[in-house]
Amino acid sequence: MNYPVWEPYIANGVLIGVIAIVHVFVSHFAIGGGLYLVLAEIWARRRNDAAHLAYLERYSRFFVLLTLVFGAVTGVAIWVTIGLIHPVGTKWLINHFVWGWATEWVMFFLEITAAMLYLYGWRRLSPKLHLAIGWIYFVTAWLSLVIINGILTFMLTPGGWLASGSFWEGFFNPGFLPGMVFRTGICLALAGLYASLSAAREQNAELKTRILRFNGSLTLGALAVGVPSGYWYFLTLPPVAAEQLVSARVPALAVQVMLAAAGVLAPAVLVLLLLIPRRTGAVAAGVMLALALVSMGGFEWAREAIRKPYVIHEFLYSNNLLARDAAALPAADPLPVTFSTGDRGRDLYLHGCRSCHTIDSYHPLREYVAGLDEAWIAGIIPRLHLYREKMPPFPGNTADAEALGRYLKSVAGPDPLVDGRLSAAAQDALAFRRRCGGCHTLAGNFRPLADAFTGLTPADAADIVAGIGDMSDSMPPFTGTDEEKEQVARHLTGGAQ
Repeated sequence: MNYPVWEPYIANGVLIGVIAIVHVFVSHFAIGGGLYLVLAEIWARRRNDAAHLAYLERYSRFFVLLTLVFGAVTGVAIWVTIGLIHPVGTKWLINHFVWGWATEWVMFFLEITAAMLYLYGWRRLSPKLHLAIGWIYFVTAWLSLVIINGILTFMLTPGGWLASGSFWEGFFNPGFLPGMVFRTGICLALAGLYASLSAAREQNAELKTRILRFNGSLTLGALAVGVPSGYWYFLTLPPVAAEQLVSARVPALAVQVMLAAAGVLAPAVLVLLLLIPRRTGAVAAGVMLALALVSMGGFEWAREAIRKPYVIHEFLYSNNLLARDAAALPAADPLPVTFSTGDRGRDLYLHGCRSCHTIDSYHPLREYVAGLDEAWIAGIIPRLHLYREKMPPFPGNTADAEALGRYLKSVAGPDPLVDGRLSAAAQDALAFRRRCGGCHTLAGNFRPLADAFTGLTPADAADIVAGIGDMSDSMPPFTGTDEEKEQVARHLTGGAQ
């Protein structure tokens, strides 16, 4: 950690996403597993199935160890990470939902207490009291999910809270109920699949068959709830977020992965757990669990991706800028930073870019600015949100944009136009892509230019390129060399013919 600015090698958002998804896997299992243990114990006691009860006692040891130890560690890791990476967003969520968080922490304390009593009460408590403690564990764990789900869905669908600021309108937001139904279904599905991985190694064939069929019925029922509620959740998304699920590369891919994994999982559960449970081994059960984790991971990744450029939709941008302050941009005063590295441009990079970009790895800026001149970079910075909906407005003033432009130019990679490895046509295409491609395509679906340049000569096109800064405030003045201008013009007129 480079105190007081944390700069991990991977992008901040990716780091949060990885830790959060790992925690989600365990926490959802912890919730669904509580209900699974209670239902399985009731079923076993009604049938006086001593072998099944002995199996559940063994299984609960693994359950408590995984959920209380690993789950608690990853939960703390989320708080540490978001506090270091996005202190402003963390502050807003804590301050506004402080009583919600306080209630969740009480639920968590009751949850871990009940889990320990349940584990050590198998041979010490009466069946009735033991089941009562199991129910207490599940209810408190599920209520923790209720609270966290309300806050998570608020970040993407704040609804009426944007106007009222009401705790209850923010908590019971449009995505709350479908999100709650969806996550409850996923909790039960993960519980059934985790338990199937354990039961698949059971040596008693009759016991193994009974348990796997019980698990299969629970898992299929949970999937039957989770899939339609996932679509219900989609219907509550803001239009700009829903559009990204089909048009933006990362969230669209995440959704495809989620649906593909779920599409394979459902028939696999039907066949392996309900039809041929006796022949199902640990490898097959592990593959089904992996499919569930991949599907759940795809959902979480898509949900995080479509929230950009916001941390809280239409309220707080990912670069700590409040949406209500964006109308006053460009700022009159320099952007204040709480810590200075001694390089104003680097300070602005850490403050305004680092949440989504790195220099060399994830969304690498060294590659993006390679070959661009300092003036062009500085001219693009205040306009980035006009080019890409996932980019937040730049919160600084003109001098800040120039300082950031100088810093980015200093870390830029080599110019591929001058290394001699590209053909003439490839050089023309690259010049177009880096001077115009942030906002236009030539003949694609994104602001195509081909029709506008049909019939023009390269000289005519070069004159237009030279004057783009006078056409609209959203376009910076062309600051490239005469050779680059001619390359862009050739590409525009060649592709327009």
